[in-house]
Parts: sequence; structure tokens; C-alpha cells
Amino acid sequence: MFAAARRGALLVVLLVGLAACQVDIEVGIGFNEDGSGLVKVDVALDQEAVALAPDITSVLLVDDIEDPASGWSYNDPRIDGQGRTRFSASKPFGSPEQLESVLAEIFGSGEVFRDFTFERATSFAQTDYRVTGVVDLSNGLDLFTDPQLTERLGGEPLGQPIPNLEDALAGVAVRLVLDLPVGAEQEETLELGQGAVSIEMTAQEESGTAVTLRWVAWAAFALLGLSVLIAVAGFLLDRRNRSRSIDPTVPQEPLVRSTSTAAAQPPARRLRLVVLNPLGVLFEPPDEPSQLLADFASERGSEVDAETVEQIYHQAVLGRITPAELWAGLGLEDDPAELTEQYLDQYTVRSGARDFVAEMTRRELPVACLTNDIASWSSALRDRLQITGVDTWIVSSEVGVCMPAPGIYEALRRTTAVPYENTLLVDVRAGHLDAANALGMSTALLAESQPPDGDAPGHAVVTSFSDFFRRRSRS
Repeated sequence: MFAAARRGALLVVLLVGLAACQVDIEVGIGFNEDGSGLVKVDVALDQEAVALAPDITSVLLVDDIEDPASGWSYNDPRIDGQGRTRFSASKPFGSPEQLESVLAEIFGSGEVFRDFTFERATSFAQTDYRVTGVVDLSNGLDLFTDPQLTERLGGEPLGQPIPNLEDALAGVAVRLVLDLPVGAEQEETLELGQGAVSIEMTAQEESGTAVTLRWVAWAAFALLGLSVLIAVAGFLLDRRNRSRSIDPTVPQEPLVRSTSTAAAQPPARRLRLVVLNPLGVLFEPPDEPSQLLADFASERGSEVDAETVEQIYHQAVLGRITPAELWAGLGLEDDPAELTEQYLDQYTVRSGARDFVAEMTRRELPVACLTNDIASWSSALRDRLQITGVDTWIVSSEVGVCMPAPGIYEALRRTTAVPYENTLLVDVRAGHLDAANALGMSTALLAESQPPDGDAPGHAVVTSFSDFFRRRSRS
């Protein structure tokens, strides 16, 4: 994208913008749980900056700059709410090691962003994340010096003479934004010419299940201590009464002791909410959406591999990139709205789904949907396939966390105010159900067929919606 021999379109934007009154340069690094993620560079130019280079849009669109083999995805220039012209590009990385090479392409040097590390440590009740690195902008103007680019712009660094380029660059800030999987974000603002700055960010995610178990353990320990105290008190009281002299002619007050050892029975679990994952339960096919997307893109000429598709899709369902940025990342240049329409055309309503939701409504049992999806896509699917009767929709891109992370289940609990133990989750993916079951939910796996004997998935297995009612009639 920004190799020294040809920095590309975004570098031209930087040069022009730095000579203007206002420029906003942001380098965002979003991490996934495994250390992969997405680098996004965003530049906003005010009207004066654009006036200095009116042909900047045509420069952006030349073929030798937008090279699909580079792995960078470019967005068309757009006007934001402040009237500025924005340019952006993004590129995924598969590991912290790959991150360094992607960052090196921004300024054509591996010295600006270096020594970046990503650490993830999991303990009983929490997961700790830590990111470190160094940003060095001490080269100042040299970061933007490129003889080939200057020649291309008519012999002037910006395509026109500027008396004092150093003064024009003074005070320009570069903003680095780090985004960790738990939704934590940290921003560092740096100035051109500033020396090496060490960057460090930490974040922590607590496991809802582990925290609950820890409190249960403390409660059990307290109850054990209380039972020991009661037993000791009873023993001492019995011993004292035995030692007392008793006159048989005097009526004695009986010693009353509680001999009941029956534990209080927990209240019966009562189903108060049915939760469905619409992608697979309400809508077919039940395939993994990222694989469905990879096949769709490949049929339209995309050369992006399946692993990269999954990474880009994950960023989209977390709400970190827009659908237009997703399609651009897949290398598809057709109209984003048309691509979305064609992709969603693959889904149909599963047989019996509407009747099942209607029957739950008749029984006054609320239905909610919990899904890893892009909010606009989810809304379009329910409208076009006419799914009604669902009280609540929890979509990952709106809450910033995906199944099977505990946070999305907690968002469901808080929104519906229904405890986990009174909730049934129906899904086609056992991993989602495992996490829900650990929180205390009842679970059901909707499968094509019953598993072989001895190969139970740890959840109730149903093969159609009618199975739910047959099971209830037997109980």
C-alpha cells in the first residue's frame, strides 16, 4: 500500500493535508482474541486541503495504486458530518508478527511502528489482554519524502510550490487507536517529529460463569462453617444438660432440639423465555455464515482466502466495520447494497418456524432472538422473510460482542430481565449452547438427525419444531 517506491494514494492525501489548516490522521488497530485483527488508516481533510489538490480523487483511483494483491481495501472518498473529505483503507493481519509488516507499509518504514506484542492470559475467572509497542515519528518530514511521488506531482512535493514545508508540517498530530477484544479502547495522540513513545494497553474480561462459581464456593464455605458452629453448640448444650442434677419429683421442661436435616428443595425451573439463533434456526441454510460468505464472494471472483473472509466478517459482526467496508475487503467492487441483497437472497424460512413462534405467542411464552450478525442485515432478513412475534432481538454488532462470549448472553439477560435458569436457547451450533449451559440456561440443539448412541452433544437434540411439543406432552 505505502511502499517506499510508490507510497500510493493515501500518502498523497497526507502530503496535501499536512500543508492545510487541518488534517486528522488516525491509525486504528483492532485485535481479535487470537491476536489477529484489522489495521485501518483514516485521513480527514478540510476544504482548504482539498482545494490545494483538486485532482486528488482521480489520483486515488489509478490502477497501479489500487493493487488487490497488496491486501489493502480502499473506500471511496466521502464527506463526513463536518464537511471534511475522508479517505480510508484497511488491511487484516493474522498474527502480531504480521501486524508489524502491515504497519510498516503505512510510512514505508519498519521503524515508525515497531516491537508490537499481543498477550492473552486466561485464569479461572478472567482473561487478561496486554498490547505493547513503540511509535517513533522523529523523522518528521522524511516520513513523507518520496522522489518518485514528487516527480509524479510535477517536481513539487505537493504538486505546487510551498515556501516552507517544515512550517506547514508543524503541529500535525497522528492518532493511534487500540481496540482490544473486550471492547476496551485506548487513544494516543502523537506529533510529527516526536521521538520514540512506548505504548501499553491492558484490559480484563471477567468470566460470568467463573465469577458465579467463585461466589458459590464462598457461600458453600460459609455454610460449612455455620454448620460446624451449630454442631459444636449443640454438643456443648447437650453435655451441659446431661451434667445437671434432675429431681424426678419435679416436672422438667423438655429439651427441644431440631432434628430435621432435610435440605430446602430449590424451586422448580419454570420456562419463561425461548431464545432462538435466527441464522440456522429460523432461517436456512444452517451453514456457518462466514463460510456462506466465502462461497458467495468466491463465486463472484473474489480471491480472498477463507481465513481472511472469516476475520473480516468477524470485524463486521462486532460492528467495527460497515457492510461497504466488508465487501471492499473481500475485493468485490459491485454496489454494496446490491451485493447485500444478493447475499441475503440465499436465506429462506425454515419449515415450521413461523408456526412455532405463533404457538409460543398463543401460549404467552415470549420469544427472543440472539445472533452474531450485522444489524442492518438482520433487520433486512426479518422484514423480507416476514418473521413476526419475536419480542427481542440481540444482535452482536449492536452490543459489540459475539457468541459464545459471556457478554452477549448478559446483554440478553439484562434486556429481557429473565434469569438464565428460566431461559431456553435453541441453536444449531454446539459451541454457543455450551457457553449458555455453563451460565445456567436450558439448551436444545436443532440438528438434521439424532446423533448415534454414545455420541450425545451434552444438550437436548431436536430435529424439527414439532419435537418440542411432543416432548412436552410426555412430561
